[in-house]
Amino acid sequence: MLWYIQNKKEFTAQELADQFQLSVRSIYRYISDLADLGLYIESKKGRNGGFSVLENQILPPVLFTENELFSLYFAIQSLADYGDFPFKVNTITAREKLVEVVSKSVQQKLLKLSDHFRIAVPKQAVSTPYLNELITAALDYQVVRIEYHSIKKVSKKTIEPIGIYASNGLWYLFALDQTIKEARHFRIDRIKKLEITEEYFDPSIRLKEIETEYLPQKPLKLVAHLSDKGAKQCLENRYLHSGVQKNETGGSELSMSISQSDIEFTAEFFLLLGKEAQVKEPAELVMLLKEKIEELRKLYN
Repeated sequence: MLWYIQNKKEFTAQELADQFQLSVRSIYRYISDLADLGLYIESKKGRNGGFSVLENQILPPVLFTENELFSLYFAIQSLADYGDFPFKVNTITAREKLVEVVSKSVQQKLLKLSDHFRIAVPKQAVSTPYLNELITAALDYQVVRIEYHSIKKVSKKTIEPIGIYASNGLWYLFALDQTIKEARHFRIDRIKKLEITEEYFDPSIRLKEIETEYLPQKPLKLVAHLSDKGAKQCLENRYLHSGVQKNETGGSELSMSISQSDIEFTAEFFLLLGKEAQVKEPAELVMLLKEKIEELRKLYN
């Protein structure tokens, strides 16, 4: 009945009685119970009277199985490691609300399970103050102007925000840079100024498609020979995992297309791999790696 009236929005007691084969008196009692549970229901008097469900910020009750409740509890708990979160979520009160509405036996199971199970994510180390503004702009397809502080320079950009995501304790924005006409990944903590404009855009790609369907405008062929350890580390990388494959000799190879703008990021990753990977192409990446290795050699000379 709850789902029915939520979708119906406007209804009469007789309509519900016919739908659920109950008496009108029983329907009035159920409506009163639903109102007590937090569903906002307005009564309309007169010949064309009935009931209507008001728009509200409190969701009506939802029935969860015990395992579904456990999954929600620990998923919310894992979000606590992110100091910033869109929608102004308070993970502590959200968990408390889940615990308060379950039986004592389920509460005891949750507490016991908490001693033996945890979804660990890297803790957020830097502040990201523009999460709400960016997700709002992405939802409304509004163009945004930002001041972006990268490692090398400070630049002003006009972007079309596609979506935000979290990875390894950091928040990222995937957006189309209008100047270079190419989609880029931006670390949100490096955005120091932000302005949402009154200009709108037509989205060309969705966030969930970036790993499978997005192709950079100026692609470069990336090829690297990998040790077993190097292959495992590439498989754990959200950007490179799809390019790992076995070669004819039984070893592993990374072969994929990357954007020209991602050369710096890719070089930093391969430096971390050390001797577990040997980049063969593109030449620009090989040259950059040699420069960085020489800088390290001078540092420790």
